[in-house]
Amino acid sequence: MLTLGRKTASEKVASFLYLIATHINPESEADSVSFELPLTRADIADFLGLTIETVSRQMTKLRKDGVILIRNNRHVDVPDLITLAERASH
Repeated sequence: MLTLGRKTASEKVASFLYLIATHINPESEADSVSFELPLTRADIADFLGLTIETVSRQMTKLRKDGVILIRNNRHVDVPDLITLAERASH
């Protein structure tokens, strides 16, 4: 959490998604992953210290840039974990 305080909103959202993506199946060597968001955007905003609007804008930007795919507002596909990690500044 300490490192999240020094990140931009974009990096915070990407870091949050990367954290979930890498903890779904930690032993997996897969380049891509799919998961259901465990929290609402409001909960994510509270967790990251952002507004709901900011979280939504950043997720839309990641989607438009092809970093993530969002289905049904809660299902997230990450086609390339390395790209997501780069956006998270890992």
